Amino acid sequence: MAVIPETRHESSRTLAGRSAELNSVLRRAGRARAGAAQAVLVRGPAGIGRTSLLAAAAVHLRADGFTVRTLTGSTPPARPAAPGAADPTAPPPDPYAGRRRFHAHLVRRLAAGPLAIVVDDAQWCDEASLRCLDFALRRVAAQPLLVLLAQRTETDGPGTGVLAELLAQDRCTLLELGPVSESGTGRMIDRALGGPVDPLFARRCAEICGGNPQLLGRLLAGLRTAGIRPDRSGLRRLRTVYGGILASLIPDFLAVQPGPVRQVATALAVLGRADPDLLGALAGIPARRAETALTVLRRFEAATPGARGAVMRDPLRRAVLAGLPAGAVRELRARAARLLNDAGRPAADVVAQLLHLDRIDEPWMLGVLRDAIAASPGRAAGPDVVGCLRRALTARLTAAERKDVHRELARACAPTAPAAALWHLHKALAAAGDAREKATIATDYGLSAVGTRQATDAVRTLGRVLDDLDAGLGADPGPADRELRTTIASALLVTAVNDTSAVSVARERSLTWSLPRGDSPAERQLLAAMSVMTCLEGRPAGEAAALARKALRVEEAAPAGWWVLGPSTVLSQADAVDEALAGLERSCSGGSARQAARVRVPALAGRSLILHNAGDITGALRQARAALALAERSGQGDPAPLAHIALGSALLSAGRTAEAGLVLDRLVRTDAALERRLYEWHHYLYVRGRALREHGDLEGAVAVWRRCGRSLAEAGVANPLLAPWWLPATTTLARLGRTAEAAEIIEQARPGLQRWGTPRALGLGMLATACVADGRARLRLLGDSVDALAASPARLELAKAEYQLGHELLRHGDADGARRHLRRVIERATHCGYHQLAAIARRLLVTAGGRMPQLAANPLDSLTGSERRVAALARDGVSNKKIAEALFITTRTVEMHLTNVYRKLDVRGRSELPGGLRPSGLLATGR
Repeated sequence: MAVIPETRHESSRTLAGRSAELNSVLRRAGRARAGAAQAVLVRGPAGIGRTSLLAAAAVHLRADGFTVRTLTGSTPPARPAAPGAADPTAPPPDPYAGRRRFHAHLVRRLAAGPLAIVVDDAQWCDEASLRCLDFALRRVAAQPLLVLLAQRTETDGPGTGVLAELLAQDRCTLLELGPVSESGTGRMIDRALGGPVDPLFARRCAEICGGNPQLLGRLLAGLRTAGIRPDRSGLRRLRTVYGGILASLIPDFLAVQPGPVRQVATALAVLGRADPDLLGALAGIPARRAETALTVLRRFEAATPGARGAVMRDPLRRAVLAGLPAGAVRELRARAARLLNDAGRPAADVVAQLLHLDRIDEPWMLGVLRDAIAASPGRAAGPDVVGCLRRALTARLTAAERKDVHRELARACAPTAPAAALWHLHKALAAAGDAREKATIATDYGLSAVGTRQATDAVRTLGRVLDDLDAGLGADPGPADRELRTTIASALLVTAVNDTSAVSVARERSLTWSLPRGDSPAERQLLAAMSVMTCLEGRPAGEAAALARKALRVEEAAPAGWWVLGPSTVLSQADAVDEALAGLERSCSGGSARQAARVRVPALAGRSLILHNAGDITGALRQARAALALAERSGQGDPAPLAHIALGSALLSAGRTAEAGLVLDRLVRTDAALERRLYEWHHYLYVRGRALREHGDLEGAVAVWRRCGRSLAEAGVANPLLAPWWLPATTTLARLGRTAEAAEIIEQARPGLQRWGTPRALGLGMLATACVADGRARLRLLGDSVDALAASPARLELAKAEYQLGHELLRHGDADGARRHLRRVIERATHCGYHQLAAIARRLLVTAGGRMPQLAANPLDSLTGSERRVAALARDGVSNKKIAEALFITTRTVEMHLTNVYRKLDVRGRSELPGGLRPSGLLATGR
């Protein structure tokens, strides 16, 4: 028998909860002392207290006069064969010779008095040693001998079979060690933490440890370190700190559990979350046994219930897997990934397993990564997906497979790292051979280049690919090829239309294209791009608006993006504010899973600019702040230039000049590509000039506005309304007495304004011309400007024009006319939130001999005409659908108007809408 030298055991006073078992052993010892040899087998799992029971029994046996021999079974090392060949003629060894020698030795020891042989971990004893013990027991039945054996269950060793024979032949008494009772648990707690021990505290500890003394000892050591007392307050704290202690307990807990529990725990540690079917498949056991094992893990709180199955927390997962070889863990993760994929689980769950593999080199793995990108919120793939794809590039792939990996990496990086996406697309484009495949990749390349320094190069690349495709398709391409060609054309325009360097290149190409009908998504996308190009070229507003409406006439199933933002901006320039806001609302609607922040942020900023021009400064501030907040929450590093510009513009109109300057300064610091963004750069210059003027730097303001005009001309933008720098430049130059320069500026802008032809364009043109006119001509121009702007949605600019008219009337001695216009200015400016203008108009009104108007707190005056029409019909009980049909708008626009009405009037629904809403001429509509 392999023997480990006898060691000093703990005192029996430390044995808690095992008094019944100890008494049973001692009763057998009494019979042995009286001359009837006894054998006892103590059996139980690891940590249940076998060794402690044997040590306590040994102390009592020595005190009772027994000679105690304490041994520990161990697996003997393999002995090398003796040199030389065995003699085949030698007789076989006698198997009983050793047993007889052991029996004789035992009899001599028993002659000196009672003897106890205590063997721990007897399952590890070699079979020959246990056979000797069995041989002697049958021959010393009337001697004072006690054989005390301990066996660890769930662990087979060389001696397991002999121990089973001893039990089967009734030569040994079995003593099974079960869980420690609650009272025994209480005594252990009292020794470790002090008393008194609350019964509920003891019960909870017993439930956690399953009555295992070793686990309980570890738990109590942790509680003692945390300073927890075994009372009711300690019970509450136990729930808090147990999670931190649990990770240190889990290895010992699993060591004493049956094989299926350990297998399921390992499977759950790999998966993190799974149902019994999946756990059983990974653990290699039936689902029914996996469910039983989960019950054990839940009792220990190693597993907790979840919406999609049992859950194991990350610290526990790491503790469970720490004891496994790295190769075994990788093999488990590879199997888990395949099982999850075969079971149709979410791609993100499969990716979580692929991330830990050394190689991503199987076709199905790339398909999973592609699905994970498609399912990502806002199409912004997580670092796990990107990491797996990059690892896939290191595998042995074919050229086609490598090209596909580059494309997927580009899709994953595009929302947050456009430069990386462009690099991968460049690689994929170089590897593509088929013209159609090149076209698809080039489209992605172009759209990823929007707003970057590579936009001009992308436009040229798209142009070459488009030429190659035209050459390959021939004169009569099929429907799919026509759609592909249209997609490339629209991508080319979109890539160029907001880039100061690339827009002229795209314009030359688009001049030869015929207008699409808009029957397919690709054709509507091309119409959207062409509507913006038409707007930039300054062709009539009706022409650009018609293209925009055709582009927006179908609400696509795909998430709204630039294809909605662009036409909506065109409609706002064409005075179709309601339609523009409805289009931008389409881009803003939907949860983050559908809409990327990169679309919603400019949509909110665009709404802010439109609301500002329409005279709702409060609403403009709210939308701009929402855009910036969304950009910050998205964590995509987007400088959100249009949101900064919209906020700065609204702050200037609200009289918060210093704050507006800080917002504009922050934009310049954070957006290195600002000068390349055609729309944002020129709006920035326009608003920056306004800020300088408010600070009193008139010369600096004029210089910035002139720079804006030169840049627009260099980019080939012929629409004066894109960034109307010429209006404040003209008025400021006139104020400085430089009327000749002012007249030259307005003379250059006038043809474009007349060609665009909207009431706002014509009204602003006449307002600017009035600044350089004299006498009655000036008065006439101001009156015509007010009339034109009154027919437009530009209420803020209408207020400014009417103030100029009132001021001019007063100069001409028409105090009555001046007072009439100034009162309207005060009322309109107040409702717009343009308090600076309202204050100036009040002072001028007093100069004209008028009294300060008592502005009635009538919130109805804050409603636009469209909002009043919709609200009036809604108050009459007309449904949204009927309202849309009556006013020739969409139901989405109706909902948007009602939302604004409820906010402005501070009501909660239709039933609270006040009377007096109906504009003159509006008839009720049938329900």
